[in-house]
Amino acid sequence: MIWRPAELVWRRLAAGLLAGLLLCLAPVLAEQPRTGLMWNRTGLPAVFPLQVKTPAGADYYLVLSGSGGDALAAYIEGGAFFKVLVPPGRYVLRIASGSGWQSEDRLFGPETLVFEMPEPLDFAVRGAGIKAGHLVTLARQPRGGGLRAEVKGQFVCQIASLESPAPAQPLAELPGGFTLGGGPHGRAVLHLRWRLGVAPVEPGTPDAMRQRSLFVLGHPNLPRQGPEAFSPDLPELQPEPRSRSYSVRSLYCG
Repeated sequence: MIWRPAELVWRRLAAGLLAGLLLCLAPVLAEQPRTGLMWNRTGLPAVFPLQVKTPAGADYYLVLSGSGGDALAAYIEGGAFFKVLVPPGRYVLRIASGSGWQSEDRLFGPETLVFEMPEPLDFAVRGAGIKAGHLVTLARQPRGGGLRAEVKGQFVCQIASLESPAPAQPLAELPGGFTLGGGPHGRAVLHLRWRLGVAPVEPGTPDAMRQRSLFVLGHPNLPRQGPEAFSPDLPELQPEPRSRSYSVRSLYCG
């Protein structure tokens, strides 16, 4: 078939218009975000745990909204492990679900499912050094394909510990073959227990011998002796260091 020039121009123009129309009607797919935090607009440090368990078969767009508007957004790949740290505050959690990510405005297109938690979630410090967050488990309803959520508390505890153990205290041998052992704090506690009559032990028992070895000065059942009874050649006890070096660790405790 031989096309005349005018007819050829019209056919090319019609083809271009049809292609443009189809392009407008087709969904505009954007590059899928990586799983994790997308943005945090609060300006506050994110230190509270939020873990979300999701069913496979779709992806999820999560938004936390507070009194000042949307605070945080994250993208979740369905079925994959997801945990993010959240700034302190009280937030409403909204989740959009679908496939074929388009944008934060269009979400997953017309087939997007939107779920909103009925009660806000609090992210705050509780007690001494306990950071309280949440574990949210999403599941699909058997009818209608909607989402439902179960919420449990999740906590990060801070534990302080000595970076190095305290140096061992030297033992001083006293007249009669007794030794003054243990630290000053332990001896003071033991002395106080004796003075108050707390949990007395029978003389001659292993417990009594252990207490006798830890602390002999000030024992009410021993004769009192003056300073001249002690030999000047006894080794001098070194004072316990006053400073300690501590390290703080954070771990999930519930």
